[in-house]
Amino acid sequence: MVAAAAERNLSAIAITDHDVLSGIDEARAAAPRSLEIVPGIEMTAAWEGPRAVHILGYFLDVTNPGLLAALKRAQELMAAHVDLVLEAIRRVGGRLERDNLDRYRHRYAGGAALVLGMLEGGVLRGAPPGTGMRLLRMAAAEPRAYSVREAVELIHGAGGVASLAHPSRLRRGQPLLDADALAAFVGAGVDAIEAWQWIPGGWGSRHYLEVAQALEVLVSGGSDDHGKRTADGHMRLGAQAVPNEVLEALRRRSAESRPLRAS
Repeated sequence: MVAAAAERNLSAIAITDHDVLSGIDEARAAAPRSLEIVPGIEMTAAWEGPRAVHILGYFLDVTNPGLLAALKRAQELMAAHVDLVLEAIRRVGGRLERDNLDRYRHRYAGGAALVLGMLEGGVLRGAPPGTGMRLLRMAAAEPRAYSVREAVELIHGAGGVASLAHPSRLRRGQPLLDADALAAFVGAGVDAIEAWQWIPGGWGSRHYLEVAQALEVLVSGGSDDHGKRTADGHMRLGAQAVPNEVLEALRRRSAESRPLRAS
């Protein structure tokens, strides 16, 4: 990803892996001087029931003890969830091991890896009648280690700026939400909303710029590239260009909120 960003002459990219910070040092080590690596995260938070909301954090202190402890707890909760589902699969005569889930891992094995493993491993085909759907629902019911407000507080505690990721995906069939629909996130402490997000053609950006202005919050954005390439070798990295002043506004907000250290 870093090499591809440099090839595209990008001036900065944010590393915002899901619920882990482990890629940031590697990215920094690989980056040329011309490319700034913004340390970040995308936290999977609970919001109004079982649906997850993703909260982006930028300009983090990646050594912050509170944030590291919360991420460790999230991983431990997910590991216990995975073990519970694997045991349920064994009880109905299926076979799926934790090692089988590594190929699907983006951060660490979770609900998505369990579902893919069951589908591709033949667990559902061989399950007794009526149990397949129960296993799928069980796998999808991932634990959440923090609420949206808690995720925002953790990001702020690490000196970072919190932004609501891809608001166009919050409600199925409603990609363009208005300010009233997002006001509760501002009430929970988010500093920004993602205006440049992965909507084909970028047609929703103007709408979310106006929503951010109405809510009096900053904006963030990016191509949300996960490193995957299409059949012809293309990546979407850099496909959603973001003005430099957006980055600088987020940097200033981080500097304003970062606690002063005793000299």
